[in-house]
Amino acid sequence: MLIAEDDDSLREIIQDFLQAPQRTIVSFKNGKEAILALKTSEIDLVISDLMMPGADGMEVLKEAKTKNPDCVVILITGYASLDSALQAIRGGAYDYIRKPFKLDELEIVVKNACEKILLVRENKGLLRRLKEAMEEMKGLGVPSEERTASTLDPSPPAADRKIFELDVFLNQMTPPSYEVPLQEPREKALQDLEKLIQLRKDGFIDALEFYSLKKMLLEPARD
Repeated sequence: MLIAEDDDSLREIIQDFLQAPQRTIVSFKNGKEAILALKTSEIDLVISDLMMPGADGMEVLKEAKTKNPDCVVILITGYASLDSALQAIRGGAYDYIRKPFKLDELEIVVKNACEKILLVRENKGLLRRLKEAMEEMKGLGVPSEERTASTLDPSPPAADRKIFELDVFLNQMTPPSYEVPLQEPREKALQDLEKLIQLRKDGFIDALEFYSLKKMLLEPARD
C-alpha cells in the first residue's frame, strides 16, 4: 500500500491507523516521490491526496494504472467538486473521499479495496488454470485410448470414458486452494460452470473464450 499526502500529520495518522500484520505500507510527502516509487515497486493499493506539490493525485493515479492496471487507487481531497470527482472516476480511481473524513470510513473503503484485489488475483489464477486446462485437453484429445487404457478396461463404455475425461479436465480446472471434496463429475461441472460465468461477467475472458471453455466443460457430461 502506498500513501501520498503532503500534510505530514495526516499522512502519519493514516499510516498508523491502517497498519496491520498483513499490510506493507510506504508513504511519501508529495506526488513526485510517489510516482517514482510506483515506477520501481509493486504496489497494489494507493491512497493519494488530490492536490500535492511535485505532482497531483491525478498524475499519481495515471502512473499507478500505467504500471499496474489492477492497482486500486483511492483519492482524498479538501477541494472536492463534481468535475474533479468525475475526472477521478473516469481515470480509474476506485473511490473519492472528501476531507475531513472519519478514519473508520477510510478503513471500510480500504477493506473493500483489499477484498477486490484478492478477488482479482483469485480470478486470474483460476483463468490461468482454465487456459492451461484447455491446452491440456487439446493435447489429450487425440490419443484418447492411450490416456484411458491404464485406468479403464480395454473396452469401456463410451459414457464411462467421457466421464473419466471430464474428471481429468475438472481436476485441472479446480484450484487446490478451494479444497473441493470428491464429488460426482456432473456436480463438479456445474460448480466450475458457475465460476466460468462469473469470469465472463467480470470481463476476465471474452465471449469466444467463454463459449469454447463452456463447450469443453459441458459436452462430455451430456451422455
